[in-house]
Amino acid sequence: MLVDDATEGRAGRGGRPALLTRDFEPVMPSQWFAAPSGAVQPEKRLMLAVLSDAIELVLQASAPPGTPRAVIQQRAADWISSNDGADWLLSFVSICETLGFEPERLRQGVTRLIEQRRTTSRDATGGDGY
Repeated sequence: MLVDDATEGRAGRGGRPALLTRDFEPVMPSQWFAAPSGAVQPEKRLMLAVLSDAIELVLQASAPPGTPRAVIQQRAADWISSNDGADWLLSFVSICETLGFEPERLRQGVTRLIEQRRTTSRDATGGDGY
């Protein structure tokens, strides 16, 4: 049993539970799952995948209205433009802040790429492009 005689049946010094020895060193979950230097934590990899998927959807050519892909593209665009903040773990703002990106700057970059694509497609077709 993990009880030493001095703490048996009561809380030990420092508020330790009675079943823990005095030499017990708590280990935080982040210490168990610490990534090797240079590696990205799995949670951040997931966040990066969500972010990159949304950006790729928005940058693709627009799907015909009413198709499932058009709905998904619109949801991705809505997610990127939302300001849910840190209230939701997987909000655009929360993911950007966790990964070290500035949400507004990233939005501006995506918007600039969309505008460039529209301009390029108009120039290539000699008209409106859509």
